[in-house]
Amino acid sequence: MQRQSVNVEVRELARLLEVDDDQLTDLLSAFIVAEDLALRQIQQEESLPLMRHVSVGGANFDGILVDRDLITCVEVAFLVRPDLRPERTRAIMKKIATAKHGLQAMKSRLRLRLMIVLVTQLTESEQMTLRNVLKAQRFNETPVDVDIRMLDFELLQKLYIAEQ
Repeated sequence: MQRQSVNVEVRELARLLEVDDDQLTDLLSAFIVAEDLALRQIQQEESLPLMRHVSVGGANFDGILVDRDLITCVEVAFLVRPDLRPERTRAIMKKIATAKHGLQAMKSRLRLRLMIVLVTQLTESEQMTLRNVLKAQRFNETPVDVDIRMLDFELLQKLYIAEQ
């Protein structure tokens, strides 16, 4: 399921970037590296263990952070334009609603939070446009608290890849 999700995202990126099919492998590699580096950064910022590719209440997430009775479900998106597609937003909202419902059905006392991590290669003005787009989207209808983080792909590469 995770592979299918990644392939959908990579094909959408390829369409936006107008790259040929022979470049899909490179794009897939960049996507995987971006997700890995973003999850490393979030783990470091939160100072909590991060588990990758985990299902919570029947919904799959890129990662989760657990702090006592609070589970933070992490979804990573790689953006090349200052826009988080409405379909992607709806899919994320559906996942967190499914997770919450699943935990309620199990009569769990665990609380959920959603963290959306946007890995970008945007200019400052494009980042401002993205922030305005995100404010306009309906995250207030989400059944849990939402934390949106923006990370720059180039900075992540410099920070983590240069370390090695």
